[in-house]
Amino acid sequence: MYKIKSMSTNKAPKFGKVELLIKNEGYGDRDLRSTTKIEFLDCGLMITGDYIIVIIDEKDEINHDLTTTGNIFNLKNVSAYKTHAQ
Repeated sequence: MYKIKSMSTNKAPKFGKVELLIKNEGYGDRDLRSTTKIEFLDCGLMITGDYIIVIIDEKDEINHDLTTTGNIFNLKNVSAYKTHAQ
């Protein structure tokens, strides 16, 4: 996973929750029991090229965006993902 900061034009679709199943190294590709579940709340999601990007906006008490962080995962390491509406 890589992180990027300050994506000023965040146009990613927003979700109430995103769940990713990340493959654990050293196990077969088809064994779903060999995954780690990561959850993100109130975030955006983009799939581009070989990567899935989860975008989280940090806000102040007045709900203004302060900063945006993108968590980047290589699709070859992602077994599955699930999105939930806001």
